Amino acid sequence: MDTSKNKQKPSKNIINITQNIIAKVISIIETRLRLATLEIEEEKSKILKILLMITIMFMFIFLGMLCLLMIIVWSVNAKYRILTMIIISIILFLLSFLVGLYTFKKIRQSTLLQYTRKELKTDCNILEDKNE
Repeated sequence: MDTSKNKQKPSKNIINITQNIIAKVISIIETRLRLATLEIEEEKSKILKILLMITIMFMFIFLGMLCLLMIIVWSVNAKYRILTMIIISIILFLLSFLVGLYTFKKIRQSTLLQYTRKELKTDCNILEDKNE
């Protein structure tokens, strides 16, 4: 009788070990998918902010160019209007330049799925250590 119980135990152990491995793999996959989803949503938010900043930058450039055209049109007689329009144009160009620099800074900071890739490397290292 003891031998029949011993024969069933190893098969139960193998089944339990297999179930535990499958449960852990599914848990790891679920965690990675949640992390990837979170990072994709974060990147989407960053991209929308960048597009908004680019729109504002182009608006300032357009207004600056409009002011320069007004300077050309009004430059015939008015001394003080010209100076005022030059100052406004310079301010708008500086604003568009600063927004452009900030936008390029944000673009360089953008990394897609950085933490997901980091966690996947950690998982691979752990699996390689267990295999050795």
